[in-house]
Amino acid sequence: MRESVWVELGLDALPVRIFRTEKESLALGWRQPYDRALAVSAIRHKLYIRSGGFCELGGEVLTEKSGHMHEKKHRGQGGEISLENSVFICPKCHQHEHRDRNPRWKNNPKNT
Repeated sequence: MRESVWVELGLDALPVRIFRTEKESLALGWRQPYDRALAVSAIRHKLYIRSGGFCELGGEVLTEKSGHMHEKKHRGQGGEISLENSVFICPKCHQHEHRDRNPRWKNNPKNT
C-alpha cells in the first residue's frame, strides 16, 4: 500500500506543499489526500522548472534526474517539503550543505 499525505495544490492542481500532518492541513483549510511519491515527484519537477536546469546555489548545469531537492529548513527542524522551502541543487552543493552530518542519500547508489 502506498503512503498518502495531505497536500496543498497549486493553480495547476499539482502539489506545491506536503503537510506534516492531516491536522495541520485541516487547520489551514486544506483537505486533499495525495500519494506521497507522486506529490514529491511533482514538487521536484516544479523545482527543476523553476531552476531553469541550473543549480540554484552554484549555477552548475543539471538534468531533472541529476539534481537534488534540498530543504532550506530541514524537516527535523520543523521544515516541510514544499516549493517555498526547497531548492534544486547539484550533488556537490548538496554535500556542502550537509557537511556537518551524513545525509541518507550520500551512500545511495541511485543518487550518484
